[in-house]
Amino acid sequence: MAVPKRKHSNSRTGKRRAHDGLTPKELAS
Repeated sequence: MAVPKRKHSNSRTGKRRAHDGLTPKELAS
């Protein structure tokens, strides 16, 4: 399975804490 080197921006990664219930896949959509 190919993994993208950059899933989301640094700012997006920082906000990750706000919605921890969501998976990275859901955040990307």
